[in-house]
Amino acid sequence: MNPPRLVIFDCDGVLVDSEPLTSRAMRDVLAHYGLNLDLDEIQARFHGVSNDQVHDTVLAHWGVLLPDDLVDRFEEAERVAVEDGLRAVPGVADAVRAVVGSGMAVCVGSNASPRAIEQRLKLTGLHPWFEGRLFSAALVARGKPHPDVFLHAAETMGFSPSDCVVIEDSDAGVQAALAAGMRVLAYAASPTSDVAHARRVERFADMASLPALLGIDGAQA
Repeated sequence: MNPPRLVIFDCDGVLVDSEPLTSRAMRDVLAHYGLNLDLDEIQARFHGVSNDQVHDTVLAHWGVLLPDDLVDRFEEAERVAVEDGLRAVPGVADAVRAVVGSGMAVCVGSNASPRAIEQRLKLTGLHPWFEGRLFSAALVARGKPHPDVFLHAAETMGFSPSDCVVIEDSDAGVQAALAAGMRVLAYAASPTSDVAHARRVERFADMASLPALLGIDGAQA
C-alpha cells in the first residue's frame, strides 16, 4: 500500500489523553439537569460525538430537554478540567515528528470546537506541528460519524480522500473516515477506545508503531 500524502489525526484520545477529564466534566454538567450518569454510560453514549449532538441524544434516550446553551456549558467545564493534568498520548510526539520528517502533511480533524482543539494541543506542546491546520466539526454541517470534517480537511489541504490516512480511536470517527473514502488506523490502546470489532480497519496499540504503519522507514524518520 502506498504511503499517504496527508495524515489526519483525531484530537481527543489520539493526540491528547483528555477523555477521562472531559467525561467527568460532562457527567458533572448533566448532573445539574437530573441526569446522574456514571462514566461508563457517558463513554458508551457520547464517546466520539460532538457536544452539540449530546442535546439530541439526551432527548431521545431520557426525554430531557436540555438548555440551548448546553454546548457552552460543556466547553467551559472541559476547559477547566483539562487545564490541570492533561497529557499527550504516550509516544505521539515522536510519531508526529517522524511523520512530518518524512514529508507527509499532517492536520487535525476533530468533533471538538476550534478553541478546545487549540487549547489541548498547546497544553501538551503539540500545537506547533498542527498550527493553522486544525479542522473542527463546528466548521461543517455535520460532525462525526458523518464524513464532513475529514472531507473538509482534505479539500482545504489540497488532497483527495485516497491520499489520506485517518488516525482515530472512536467508532464514530472510524465511521466518518470510512464514509469519506479514507484509510483508517484505529488506535486501540486507550481504555476509552470503542471501535467496533466488525469494522475492517487496521488496529494498533503503540504510537511507536505508527510510522511503520504509514510506510515510513527508519531513515525517513
